[in-house]
Amino acid sequence: MSNRSYLDGVQERQLGLDANNKKLGGVCAGVAHYLDVPSIVVRVVALVALCLATEATLIGYGLAYLIIDEIDYSEDITDVYPDEYPDE
Repeated sequence: MSNRSYLDGVQERQLGLDANNKKLGGVCAGVAHYLDVPSIVVRVVALVALCLATEATLIGYGLAYLIIDEIDYSEDITDVYPDEYPDE
């Protein structure tokens, strides 16, 4: 049995704007990468939030875009799909 918990994996993650999978600013794609969920899930949640609380969602998205640094997640692709990217 391993001594590692789920929270250990969360602490190793880094939140950032996803430059490779962005549609608008990369906020939703970055949050999806951080939470390890498909980006479409975060985008749908953002659209629902936009319909329910437009001003708060726009302010939150704008602040996230301004505050969070952009990260190139393409370096992590071998961690996600190790079988598709064998070592050379």
